[in-house]
Amino acid sequence: MKLFRYYSRLIPLGVKEELSLTLSEVADKLSSSLRHARNLLGQMQTVNWLTWQPSVGRNQRSILTLHLGLKELQQIIALQFVEAGYYDKALEMLDGNQQWFGSLLKDTSGATQRSGELHLQLTYYRPFSRIVPHEPQRNSERFFLRQIYSCLVRCDADGNIAADLAHHWQHDSTGTCWKFYLRRGLTFHDGSEITAPLIAQLITQLQHQTTYQQDLAHLASVTATREHTLVFELTQADLGFAGLLADPKYSIQPPNQLSTSSKRAIGSGPFQVVSHTKEKLHLQAFPHYYACRALTDEVTIWHVPTFKKKKLTLDGEASTVINDDFPELPTCRQYLQCLDSNQVEGSASDAHRGASEYDQASIMQSEMQRALLEHGCVYLVFNQRQSVLTEEQRHWLRAYLAPREILQAVGTTEDLQGLQAATNLLPIWTAVYTPLTHACPLPKKLSIAYYDQGDLRNAAQGIAKLLEDKGVETSTIGYSYEQLQVQIRADSVREDLVLTSTSLDDNRPASAFRWLYADPLLNNLLLTAQREWLTTQLVSIRETTQLDAYLSAIEPLATAMINASWLVPLYHHKQTLRFQDVLQGVAITNWGWPEIKDVWIEN
Repeated sequence: MKLFRYYSRLIPLGVKEELSLTLSEVADKLSSSLRHARNLLGQMQTVNWLTWQPSVGRNQRSILTLHLGLKELQQIIALQFVEAGYYDKALEMLDGNQQWFGSLLKDTSGATQRSGELHLQLTYYRPFSRIVPHEPQRNSERFFLRQIYSCLVRCDADGNIAADLAHHWQHDSTGTCWKFYLRRGLTFHDGSEITAPLIAQLITQLQHQTTYQQDLAHLASVTATREHTLVFELTQADLGFAGLLADPKYSIQPPNQLSTSSKRAIGSGPFQVVSHTKEKLHLQAFPHYYACRALTDEVTIWHVPTFKKKKLTLDGEASTVINDDFPELPTCRQYLQCLDSNQVEGSASDAHRGASEYDQASIMQSEMQRALLEHGCVYLVFNQRQSVLTEEQRHWLRAYLAPREILQAVGTTEDLQGLQAATNLLPIWTAVYTPLTHACPLPKKLSIAYYDQGDLRNAAQGIAKLLEDKGVETSTIGYSYEQLQVQIRADSVREDLVLTSTSLDDNRPASAFRWLYADPLLNNLLLTAQREWLTTQLVSIRETTQLDAYLSAIEPLATAMINASWLVPLYHHKQTLRFQDVLQGVAITNWGWPEIKDVWIEN
């Protein structure tokens, strides 16, 4: 940085042109002695910032050529600091310019080796909220719950239970008494011991939280009979109770964390939180994690918003409007590759045609790693507790507000939005079709609420346009995630139509059950009799059905809700692997993030 400051004094002389100067004139510009000026020029020439061609003899003119402009050199030096992990120095080198710093972080995203450790650097368009299991969380935060915490057990997409903090579990013949046996030597990230009495205390406290009361209404007690044995007594049979405890909501955390507000959460999983600020989330592999240690040593996710301002060129002049304020580095790297360069250049169809059966299977597997159809849904709920809509009007609107027509109304398509039109709440469930009948009179005014996210905002605008085509005056309001949660808790959602979405977690069967059983928005919008009917049906499934059969048992209920026009499924997201350009070859998770604990590069 000191050498850079000396170089910046030479910039006014001119860049990228041959300058005829004496050493004395250079020394004056550098405010240094002749000897020191000669040493500085040598150092700058060694790092290729300039070329100095001295002439023989006192006061003879020499040739000086500065190779780099000020902004260009700032970026090169800042890049070196970023690669070495000196982020504060990089920001200082960029004069504290957050937009420029963000652009540099984007260009250098990926995995690197530093002092024998693997560091993963990524950027994200928004800051993360506090990552704790007991607060409502968006998709990305739920992904990081899995990185920071462990549960008693794990549950996969097919409903198979596997060990986690508990190495064994069992239930009695009635399904009302469950026992879990903890591993020995478990610790939280702060070094404190994880014991059965402590987990019993945690679950007991969660029972009194509003967002857990519906889930745990049938839990009579949880006790620790020994230091490593937990006993759950239920008032109703629950053959899939282990799947519930595998949910991110039931991640194991210190009980005292429920009453604190620190963003530096203490967990029990493969990564521990080093720091969590508005600017970044910094994670580090937890060395005492009971299972396989993460291959990645450190993960830093920087908050880099997308700017739409004038691009600042390297010479400081403003030019055209683009998404990023600064150009990508010419040395921008893709650190992990799943295909070689020849395969990347060829089309997917060419790769399939020219491959053997074994190679085709490998290619298909790599494509599946990068993209999948979300097990969730963007859907419209009719607010029957507040709306003036009749049953006949709801039936007609369900047919009229078709997914593709909604997108066409705002001039876009499924492919452009990364969506697939939904015919049921989950893509694996049987399609439900609704024929459009004769139009019926609609209210003069209708209101639409939506969670303020791009695809939901588009859908709200499309629905509003379709309604206005039928002479209905519409008003729309977008709520942030936090605002919508406040409205739900206050039971004050007043709009006639509500657009929302859900995405199942990796414990898919139990997650689907909990969605319909305890979703607070549905509780707010359905009539009491409807809510009671749905709850009764779901409790019956819970009492008589094994976890791996949940999805099949729940499907008729979802179909009935659609046929009764309580809600309208609209879209499934086509999830693609985030950071595909820098983390190729890494499997996609349910939340669209790469499995960061499995990232590695060859030494």
